[in-house]
Amino acid sequence: MSLFLFIAFSYLLGSIPFGKLVGKKYGVDIQKKGSGNIGFTNTLRTLGWKPGVIVLFLDVLKGFIPIKLALEFLPLNQVLIIGLITILAHIFPIWLKFKGGKGAATGLGVVLAINPLIVILPFIVFLIVLFKTKIVSLSSILGTMCFPFVSYLMFPKLTVFYIALFIITLWTHRENLARLIKGTEKRITE
Repeated sequence: MSLFLFIAFSYLLGSIPFGKLVGKKYGVDIQKKGSGNIGFTNTLRTLGWKPGVIVLFLDVLKGFIPIKLALEFLPLNQVLIIGLITILAHIFPIWLKFKGGKGAATGLGVVLAINPLIVILPFIVFLIVLFKTKIVSLSSILGTMCFPFVSYLMFPKLTVFYIALFIITLWTHRENLARLIKGTEKRITE
């Protein structure tokens, strides 16, 4: 399969707004509730644990599937491009006028498909920060920040990709960062 076909497939799959679809099933426009985000955290706060976990699972899966398939047919450097496109598709989905989520769960799916071992330390950091602070955005940022360091130690050739992933995470969480600095960022329990 050609790189072009994978780019089209990964973008279309990555841009499926599962938060919006699950919200619709519950009779709620998730973009008009809470933070307006279509991801796990807003779904959890707006609709509860079960819909939140469904959205989380589906967003991870849509990151995982195109990468797992691409690894069978494309060289690794092209697979990494597919990974970034899949994450950006979640952030800029064609179906929602390019206003999507923050890409953390979809990024997790991408990373799990590339190499699940690299997820262990970032996930532990994510859980520790979440347990201590109850702030998902801070947990996501600090967890993602670990990827370049772990990659440098385990898979140096992939470090640039993980730096790009961290930069995307910082950019999509820029409003959260501003609230964190002000001390007004909501906790998951709020």
